[in-house]
Amino acid sequence: MADTFVTTREARMSISISHGPHAAALAAVPARLTTVSRSERMRTPGPMFSFWLQLRGTAQVTAAEGSFTLRAGEWIALERGSMPEIQAGRGGLTLGLMLTPDVMHGALDPTDRGLLPGRGTASLRERRVALRLWRQCAALPDEAGVAAVMRGLKPLLKHWQAAQESFAAMIERCPGRSFHRKTRIFARVQKARLYLEGNPQRMLRIEDLMELTRFSSWWLSKTFHAVYEETLQKASMRLRMQRARDLLQSSQLSITELAEACGFHDPCSFARQFKAWHGETASSWRARSQLTVNEAEQTPLMGRA
Repeated sequence: MADTFVTTREARMSISISHGPHAAALAAVPARLTTVSRSERMRTPGPMFSFWLQLRGTAQVTAAEGSFTLRAGEWIALERGSMPEIQAGRGGLTLGLMLTPDVMHGALDPTDRGLLPGRGTASLRERRVALRLWRQCAALPDEAGVAAVMRGLKPLLKHWQAAQESFAAMIERCPGRSFHRKTRIFARVQKARLYLEGNPQRMLRIEDLMELTRFSSWWLSKTFHAVYEETLQKASMRLRMQRARDLLQSSQLSITELAEACGFHDPCSFARQFKAWHGETASSWRARSQLTVNEAEQTPLMGRA
């Protein structure tokens, strides 16, 4: 089935929540639904948690954690301090939901963990369900009360929470006695992982991750290893090697230029690392990759001969 989606209008909800006479009043709590499409650019209007789902095409996400490319079926969730800017590709369509933790937890059940920062993928069916639920939220009338808005948000939040089900095992490996404590630690460690994924062109600096997570070097290294079952250093190198492979396939950069683009100031150091990871030189890997692509392009022609 074709992967096509129709652009829907942007909707904004500004919710003012008031409680009963025995509860303290809260300030206005915003929630915003938006689409970014066809080369549009937008930035989150304030410090809100945001969830972005790519329905078609591509989009570039630039945030405090780094730069990310969203392709059809991919999603990214970012903490309220990330302040992401979304740049849609020419044929891209991105769904967005921005809200404060108060709105998120007010719409969900007390036992739900809520949405957490991270990245993942959604099937075509899951994307269509998300679009349907998003449209239902966007169709709420301006005069809808707080209770109606919360009821409208809940199915969409639950659907996107299910998309993060793979986080459950990693949360369980976090230190802490309570589920709430484990979840809070996981959210902070996820920011470190996102930083590594969003900056594969940079050499790892533990100080940057310490500032981002507010963890000590020892605690961050220990917790990261426990949660993801790989060290910070190995994760960083794996992502830089992945970037190297992508550039070898998609660009004509020289090996020296490519090494610099992957955070290596010494091309010899890059060459040693690449061979250690792949068992062959970068030049050999590029030649073999291009040969495979050429053979794949010629196969249909040969089949019709």
